[in-house]
Amino acid sequence: MGAFYCSVCKQTTFSGKSHIFGKSHQSRLRVVLLKFLEKVKEARRTLKKPQVEKCDWTQPNQKFWCYCCQLEVDKNVTDGNTTVLYGGLIEHMATQEHRKNTHKFWWENRADQKLKDKVFFSEEETDRFKAEVEKVLETFVEKDDELIKQEAEVIRAQEKRRQEFLESLTEHEVELESSNDHKNANSCAGDAAR
Repeated sequence: MGAFYCSVCKQTTFSGKSHIFGKSHQSRLRVVLLKFLEKVKEARRTLKKPQVEKCDWTQPNQKFWCYCCQLEVDKNVTDGNTTVLYGGLIEHMATQEHRKNTHKFWWENRADQKLKDKVFFSEEETDRFKAEVEKVLETFVEKDDELIKQEAEVIRAQEKRRQEFLESLTEHEVELESSNDHKNANSCAGDAAR
């Protein structure tokens, strides 16, 4: 028997593939699958009611580790302005490559077959998700446009008040100058009369 590297236990064993039948491997596999299924469960909650947010550049792009594919995948989908939460995870888990790698992962690790179907998204589910995302994006854009219009109106009102204030200051200065000129002319005329 040769050396065998177990990606679940993250160790090399020299007992060969029989390692996967051991209690240690099976308990670690259960923990990995529970973590993985929790991520999928969160994504499933958003299938019927997708969540769209304004893109936050202060937050790094969130990733998740797909144990079946041994890849790091984007958790969300973004276009630079808006972010669809769990969009990347759902898209990844609907691919044929993920399905193929999942079957291989389950076979190689002797995982519980009852859990395997929970880490897939069908084409029907993803199509329905995409349709819902389109609806949510439309309302999101409409709300965002309305917010921009409201902010623009506030800015216009502030600019108008600023202009009115400047004009009133200018008028006041002109009145002061004309009254000073009038006083100076009177004092000059008074000096000339003496």
